[in-house]
Amino acid sequence: MVPMAQDDPHPESVITFGDDDGAGTESARQRFLRGLARDRRLPVLVAGLGAVAAFGSLISEWQTTTIDGLMFDADGLGVETILLTRLLDLGGVGGGYLGGLSLVAVTIVLTLFGPAPGRPYARLAGFALGGVLLALIMALVQHLNTTSVMIPQYYTAELDSMRMAHGRGLWCALAAVVAALITLWLGPRATGTPQKSVETVQNDHDDPLDLSITPAAPFARFPGELDQPHRS
Repeated sequence: MVPMAQDDPHPESVITFGDDDGAGTESARQRFLRGLARDRRLPVLVAGLGAVAAFGSLISEWQTTTIDGLMFDADGLGVETILLTRLLDLGGVGGGYLGGLSLVAVTIVLTLFGPAPGRPYARLAGFALGGVLLALIMALVQHLNTTSVMIPQYYTAELDSMRMAHGRGLWCALAAVVAALITLWLGPRATGTPQKSVETVQNDHDDPLDLSITPAAPFARFPGELDQPHRS
């Protein structure tokens, strides 16, 4: 008589070697992204791309104003005229952008290559300056889309066929500021500075002090009888 098999509380498990194609692709992608995030050269690379974009914003046009019929050729036909707006044509706004960009560049250099105690403060200052520059550029996007910098507003009423468009300098400036903020965010990874959590910092301060009490000789001696007053 063959005994009946009892239910095994631990069912057999199937052992497989290797991953499926989809799982293997996902795992490889995750490993690549994790390794890329830990690469110390990534912040320097992003900073270099931001520097190229910032240089492009300095030499490229920020706005193009197209006017039809402003000038006429020999046959009396209207000729299309395109006016380019450079960074220097923006006046005080351009000066503010140039000054803010210089300060952000200084904070990035201090964050990546400066002394360790001052890097967190330079990073915070860079975030603040980068946020202000980003707000300034976003305001310029709306302003340059509706108002021509090269032609005053009281002349625009006589020009019916006038079109404004954003130039490459505006988009280069936006890319430069975004790259600067990303570089500041990745700054601690480039320097290898460990980021401690709040609990770790509190635990470091809560550690007991190592104090030891040992007998020591008195710092002043009183010769003579103990019942006599002290004489210096």
